[in-house]
Amino acid sequence: MATILKQDCDNCFKRLNGCCKNCFDEKEVNIFKCLTDKELDFLIDGKQQILYNAGETIIKQNTSSTYVVCLKEGLAKVYVEGEKGKNLIVRLIGKLDFVTGGGLFNGNIQQFTISAVTPVTACLIDSSKLTMLFSENKQFAIELLRHHTKQNSNLLNKLVNLTQKYMPGRVADTLLYLKKDIYKSNPFSVPFTRQDLAEMSNMTKESFVRILQEFKNSKLIKTKGNTFEIIDENALLSVSKNG
Repeated sequence: MATILKQDCDNCFKRLNGCCKNCFDEKEVNIFKCLTDKELDFLIDGKQQILYNAGETIIKQNTSSTYVVCLKEGLAKVYVEGEKGKNLIVRLIGKLDFVTGGGLFNGNIQQFTISAVTPVTACLIDSSKLTMLFSENKQFAIELLRHHTKQNSNLLNKLVNLTQKYMPGRVADTLLYLKKDIYKSNPFSVPFTRQDLAEMSNMTKESFVRILQEFKNSKLIKTKGNTFEIIDENALLSVSKNG
């Protein structure tokens, strides 16, 4: 069961180092940098900090939600729930990611389900405050729209790759994504089941395991349980590129 943490924790209310000032990685554009101190105080007033256990739902697809999520710690998956229990994981989110669930400008109806893969600490911020600041602060509106455009572009590229590439290319993309974007190390250990990894690659678990074995036989990767090591990254990149 999710746990509500102390609301006025010191880290969350330091204007320069609190969660709202660090909702993005240093390499990303921080959309909150253009808010005044007064606007920032307005935004974070009344927010809640929640601890989710692994497997718990943070946002549920097709439900109405009046908050956006800023992840402080942990790893979560964003996925589309299909019919007959078939899911498609479209991205992973981690520390300092800012997530709206796709419903901020769409009547607060959430387009995806977001659930915790590991224990997650997240700040929930009233979405109506974001939309109010959107209408009052031009620069903030521009930065927020840029953020949404980038997210939509990444999602579109993901869907194109999943529908146009053959299965080996999709498995290669998943492994490279985990190494380069999520864990930034090699080897890397993941908290995912083979079913999760298959849902990231838009295929059945059986097909994913078969292609993984082909990669191992070809000396592209090594695996031991849930630990992966990419041995020949250039070859894996070639598989990804050629689909």
